[in-house]
Amino acid sequence: MPSDFEIAFFHSVFSIRCIRAVGNAWEEFVGEGMSAKYGADFLQVDASGRGDKGCDGYVNGLMLACYGATSPSESYVAQKITGDYAKAALHWGTEMETWAFVHNNANGLPTLAARKMMEMRRASLPHVIEHWPPQVLWDNVFAELERAKLVRILGIPPSDRPAEMSYIAQCVKALSRTRMIEDLDDVQPVPVGKLEYNNFEPSTVDLITEAKNHTHHVRYYFRQATPGEQFQVSENLRMRYDGLTARLESADEVFHHLCDDLIAEADFEESMVDQEQQRSAAILVVTHFFESCLLFEMPEEGDHATAV
Repeated sequence: MPSDFEIAFFHSVFSIRCIRAVGNAWEEFVGEGMSAKYGADFLQVDASGRGDKGCDGYVNGLMLACYGATSPSESYVAQKITGDYAKAALHWGTEMETWAFVHNNANGLPTLAARKMMEMRRASLPHVIEHWPPQVLWDNVFAELERAKLVRILGIPPSDRPAEMSYIAQCVKALSRTRMIEDLDDVQPVPVGKLEYNNFEPSTVDLITEAKNHTHHVRYYFRQATPGEQFQVSENLRMRYDGLTARLESADEVFHHLCDDLIAEADFEESMVDQEQQRSAAILVVTHFFESCLLFEMPEEGDHATAV
C-alpha cells in the first residue's frame, strides 16, 4: 500500500491531470483508472466507427459518460447530460443499471446542469443516476488502486526519505548558469496562511508541509556552494515561475511543473537512477524557495489563515 506521503503525491498529480485532461484525453484518463481497477471486466467502446452510442465505459452494470472541459457552458452541459443518457438508455438500456456522468470540474456542475441531474434523479428513470466529479472518481477508483498501478498512471512519487545531497546538487545545477556574487539572507519563516492563500489542493499542502521538514538539506547545500549561487538559482526559478503562472490555471500545476522541469533538466549521473530520489530532490528545491518567499503569492497583511 502507498504511504500517506505517497498518497498525497498521487492525489495532487491526479487533481492536476483532471484539470489538464479535456475532451478525449479525459475519457482516456478515466479509462486508465477503470481498467487498472477492473481489468478485463471493464469495456470501452471505440467511437471511431459508428460512435460509442453514449457508452464511454462499462463494467458490471455501470455505464460511464465522460465529459472533460475547463470552462463548461451551462446550457451545453445540461443538454449533454440528457443527450448522453438518452443515447445510453436507447442503445445499452438492458445492460445498464447505473449511469454516471463523469466530469473534470472539481468545483462542481454549472447551475443548469446540476438542476438537470436533480430532475433526472426525481424522474423515476429505470436506471440509477450518479454524478462523478473528480473527488468521486478518486474515491471510487483511484484510491483503491495498488501502488504499482498508481505509479504507472500518475508517475513515480518522491522518496519517503530525504533526498541525498548529490541529487539536490544536480537539481540546483540545472538552474545555475552563471555565478553572481550576492549575500545570502537567512531563510525567513513562511508567512502565516501562504499555503491557503495560494489555494493549493490539500494533497499538495501535505506534500509541501512534509518537504519543509527536510529543506535544511537544501540550505546546507547553499551554505557550501559558490557565493551567489542561491541568488542566481532563485532568479532563474522565479522567471520560470512567472512564465508558468501566465499560462497555467492553478498553483498546484505550477508547483508540479517546476518540479518536472528540474527533473528533466538535471544532468543526473549514470549512477543516480533512483527516480524517487530525483523527485524528492526537485520537491525539496522548489519548497525551499517557496518558504524563502521567492515563489508563489504572499498573503496580504490581515489576510492570514492558519500557520503551516
